[in-house]
Amino acid sequence: MSSGVKIGLTMLAPTIAIILIGSILPSSATPSINYDGLLSRSLVDAFSPYASQATAHLSLPPPKSNIDMSYIGRLCTLSMLSPVAFDILFHFFLPITRMTLVRLMVVLNSRKQADDSAKAILTQRVTSGRAKRRRGYDLYFPPKKVDKLRIKQRGNTLIPSLFFFPGFGIDHAAYSDVAARISDSGIAVAVISLEPLRLAHKALGGGIDDLRRLLRVAGKDVSRYYSESASPLIIEWNLGGHSMGGYNSLQLARDIIQQSELPSVIMKNKKSVSRVGSDIIVWAAGNIVDSVPNLRINQRPHLRVLVLNGSIDGIVKFSPQQKRELLSKLPKSTTELRTIKGANHSGFASYDTASKNSSTFALNGPRTITLEAQHNEVCSQTVRFLLDRYK
Repeated sequence: MSSGVKIGLTMLAPTIAIILIGSILPSSATPSINYDGLLSRSLVDAFSPYASQATAHLSLPPPKSNIDMSYIGRLCTLSMLSPVAFDILFHFFLPITRMTLVRLMVVLNSRKQADDSAKAILTQRVTSGRAKRRRGYDLYFPPKKVDKLRIKQRGNTLIPSLFFFPGFGIDHAAYSDVAARISDSGIAVAVISLEPLRLAHKALGGGIDDLRRLLRVAGKDVSRYYSESASPLIIEWNLGGHSMGGYNSLQLARDIIQQSELPSVIMKNKKSVSRVGSDIIVWAAGNIVDSVPNLRINQRPHLRVLVLNGSIDGIVKFSPQQKRELLSKLPKSTTELRTIKGANHSGFASYDTASKNSSTFALNGPRTITLEAQHNEVCSQTVRFLLDRYK
C-alpha cells in the first residue's frame, strides 16, 4: 500500500496534473500557436532518449474541441517513457509484482486436500440427509430423533451451532470427520469454504458481512431441516476455527462485540431466528499474539473462549511470555486454555497422502497418538465446552 501511494505521488499525480493543465490551453485551431514547436526534437531527446522514437510516429487527428488531444498524447508518451517512469517500473512495480507472485506460489503450494475417508464421510452424510453441500459451506446436521439433545428456551427450541473456519490452505472437506462427530452431539456445524485461496481473512470470506450472509443462508438450511418442529427455533451460531481460521474467529469476535447488538436474522416464517452466539473455539492457534485482538475491551460479560492445542504441535509453541500475553487479551474468567497430550497441528483435520508427503508437513510435529484418538479428544472437549452453557 505504501509503495502504491509513493507511485501515485511520484508519477501518476504529476502526470494527471500536467494533462489537466495542458488540456485547458488554447487549442491548435488558434493560428498564432504552433504545438509542434512546443516540443522540439532536442527537448524530447534531452527528456528521454526513448520518447524521441515514440513521438516521431505520433499522428493524431486535429482536435474538434478546445482540448488538444495531440498535446495530451505527447505528454502521456513523454511521461510513460521518461527516466522517472522507468525508475518507478524497475524499483516499484517489478518488486511488488515479484512479491505478489511469490506469495501466491506459497499459497498454492501449501494447499492441503482431504483424504478419501473424509470425503467418504461427507458423501455418506449427504446421502443420508445429515449434511448439505453449499457453494460457501458444508453443513452437518444433528440427529433429528434424539429428543434429549433438544434445548428448550422460553418456549423455543434452541439449536447450538458452529461456524468453523479452516486453516491456511486446507480444503474444508478435510474437517468432515470432526464436524460429523460434533454434529452427532446435537450441534449443527457449518464448515466454511474459503475457496479459491483458502485464507481465513475478513477480506477473503471471513468478515462480518460474510457472517451476516451465513446467518441467513445457513440458518435457512437448519430451519428447513427442522421444519416439523412445532416450536420456533433459535439457531445460535458460535465461532470456531483451526490455525489461521482460529485467529480469524477471534478477530471476527472483536468486530462483533463492537456492534451495538449481536447480528441476527429472522427467518421468513417470522418464528425462527438465526443469531450469533458468544462462544469462540480456537484449535491450534494463539501463539502469534499480535494477531489476537484484545477481547477484554468492551467485552460482553458472557463471551467465552476455548483455546485447544496439541502438546507436540510443531507450529504452535508457547513461551511463558506468549501465554501470559495471550491470556491478557482474552476474557479473564471465561477463557480455557487446554492441551491434548500427543496431538500435533495437522491432527485437527484429515489430510490426503500427497499433503502428508509435502516438504512442509514435518512442521506439524510428530503426533504420538492416532488420528482417531486426536479427533475423539478434540471433539469431546469442544462439545463439552459448547453445551456447558446450556446446562
